Parts: sequence; structure tokens; C-alpha cells
Amino acid sequence: MNLVAAAAELLSKRLGLSPELLGSSVVVRALDAVIGKAGLQNREERAARLLAEEGEEWQKLVDEVIVPETWFFRDSEPFQFLASYVTEKWRPANPARTYQALCIPCASGEEPYSVGMTLLDAGLEAGRIRIDAADVSDRTLARARVGIYGRSSFREKSGRFREEYFVNCEEGRRVREEVTHLVRIEKANLLDLSVFRQRAPYDAIFCRNALIYLDERARHEVASAMRELLNEEGLLFTGHSELTHFCEAGFVPVDYPKSFACRRGEPTRDRASAGPPAATLGAAAAHRATVTRRAAPAEAGRPQGARAAPEQPPGLEQAEQLADRGDLEGAAALCERLLAGGAQDPDVYALLGVISESVGNVGSAEEFFRKALYLTPHHYVSLLHMSVLCERRGDIESSRLYRARAGRSLARQEGNQVIKSL
Repeated sequence: MNLVAAAAELLSKRLGLSPELLGSSVVVRALDAVIGKAGLQNREERAARLLAEEGEEWQKLVDEVIVPETWFFRDSEPFQFLASYVTEKWRPANPARTYQALCIPCASGEEPYSVGMTLLDAGLEAGRIRIDAADVSDRTLARARVGIYGRSSFREKSGRFREEYFVNCEEGRRVREEVTHLVRIEKANLLDLSVFRQRAPYDAIFCRNALIYLDERARHEVASAMRELLNEEGLLFTGHSELTHFCEAGFVPVDYPKSFACRRGEPTRDRASAGPPAATLGAAAAHRATVTRRAAPAEAGRPQGARAAPEQPPGLEQAEQLADRGDLEGAAALCERLLAGGAQDPDVYALLGVISESVGNVGSAEEFFRKALYLTPHHYVSLLHMSVLCERRGDIESSRLYRARAGRSLARQEGNQVIKSL
């Protein structure tokens, strides 16, 4: 096994990163940054140390691979919902209890500090706020502990920035101590959350834009861990393209537009009737998984009279990437151009459905998912989202039927993959 493949395997084993989503070019660049400039003998020695232990070379590789993209009050709706929930419901019901929150991964700290400011704005006294923040990257944690930020950390246009929580300094803005004292920052791996189990349950967990980089094994572990860590009435905030995955794992979406929040529901037990727990990559990434699966021979499992799925149209991958980055408007516009150009593809309609659902336009979302299912009746992503939408409006029977169809669809797709490998 060459060094790139070996490093990718370790990143998957130790951190749960998906080699397919990560990409070999990312690993190559990271390795070059860590050991590429050394002489041949030193390079071999460093490579050996990197593969053998979690030492300095390994940590440098992690720092190069991890994506620390964040800013204060990123996607403002989750913080607006948190503030209103604490003010109107949690605080009246808990007049003396401490509010516990967890942010993982916390990257360079903007998110946990935003949570702290939000809770202070909601009227909680500093002595009743405890926020744990963790990440696997030493580089980003060092920045979080310093608490000084430049212009790129203040990108939210909602006007949510609070001058009173910052002090101007030569390097930019420094978070005031009244906020930094609320946050305990430490190093932790999403695949090892034992230290947080000792402090649980948490009233709110922010685990956003992490699952889109993980493989199936890691996603399943993280979803199970979040269930253990979250208070029975607590809120889990996730990324817009990850909400579907947590719903598959038994979480229930909260009806607050664009908050991408959910609560603990009943864990799914029967794969055939409830759909597979933690089986996809998230909304946009799930489309890529579906496209990959439909390349397998599906004739034996296709219901009689169902249409064969067309090849993925050019441009869909770009639309998915835009959605994963949060540019929903750009992703939707690209999907509409694909349809105007003659692409009658279920994945295009499904992505438009995800985008509509994300911005609270439930009627359009259902219409898009139904169009996807008209083209491909066993389209897994659309079946799963229709199940969630039906559950939200109280149509439990339809929700159950859609989830059952989703489970059968995935089982059939996996069976076709087995046939292909024989």
C-alpha cells in the first residue's frame, strides 16, 4: 500500500473521514505539507512515524486535512431559535438549573462563543451557562483559546453581531472574558466522546457540517453518541444537508424554519419498516450515493413498469457542492437550468426538494419529491424525505409507508451491489 492510501486508511480508521468524500488530492497536498519538503531519508522516517503512532506528524496531517470553515452566528436561524426556546420555554421550566451545551467540532471557536452570547441575550446568568467545545485539530483549538478574530469571522449579514461582547485589538476583535469564561475548550475526537458522557445530558448540541465528511461507520457512531449525550427535551442542531441522516437515526425535526434542529425520537429498530439507521451521507451527499448505487445492475430489482434512471446530468455534482456549502439559491438556480435544458432526472428534483424543505417551503418540497418518485418510484432520498414531511404534519400512516418503501429500496440496491460483486 502506498503512503497516500495508507494515510487515507488511517484518517478513516481514526477520525471516520470518508476516503471518497475526502479525495486523494486532499491527502496528497496534506502529506506534502507535512513531510514533502524533507530530504528522502527524513521523508521516509517521518512517513513511518506518521503511520505508526499519533505523534507530531500525525497531528500536522490532521491539521492540514480538517476543514475549519466557520464564522460567528453562522446561519443565524439556529441561534434565533435557541434564544426564543430558552427564553420562552426552558428558563421558565428550569428556574435554577444550569444550561449545558456542547459544540463539536468547534473549529476555531466562533460557534461556541456565539452560543454563549445567545444564552446571555436570552437572559441566563453567566453562572448558569456551561459550554463544552471540542475539536480534533490542535491548530484550530489554539485559535479558539486565544479568542481573537479577523474579518472572515464576521460574515453573517443578519445583524446578529454584538459589539458589546468584543474588544477591538490590533489583530481584529477579541471576545470578552465574560463570554470566553463560559466555554471550556478541549481536544476530542467525534469517535471518542467518553469524556462528554460523564458530563451529559446536554440541553443543546451543535454538531454541524461534520457528518458530510464521514464514512457510514462513523456517521452511525456519531448519531448513536448524540442520542446518548442529548437531554430528553434537548435540541440537536445539525447542518442543512445532515438533518436527513439524523432523522433516519430516529431524531425528530423541530418545526422552526431553517434551524435544522431536531430532538430525540424513538430509535428505529426494524430496518424493513423504519428505514436504515445512519445509512446515507446527508441530503446532498446522499444524492451522490444514490447516483453511485444506480450504476449497479438494477434490472432484477426494478418494479415492473418502472422507468430506468437516467445517467447523472452534467452539473448536478456542482449543484450538490453548492448546497453543501450553504449556497442554496445558487444550487436551486443550477438545478432549474438543468431542468430547462431537458434533464428529467430524479436526483435533480430531489435536490430541489431538499432545498425547498430547508427554507421552509414544504409544499414545493413535496411536489419536487413526488416528481422524482414519478420518474423513479424507488428513489431512496425522496422516499425518506416524504416520510419525514408526512410525520411533521401528523400523517403517521403515510410516513410509515414511505419509510417502509425507503427500507425496501435500500435493501434492493444493496442486494444489487452484492450481485455485481459476485
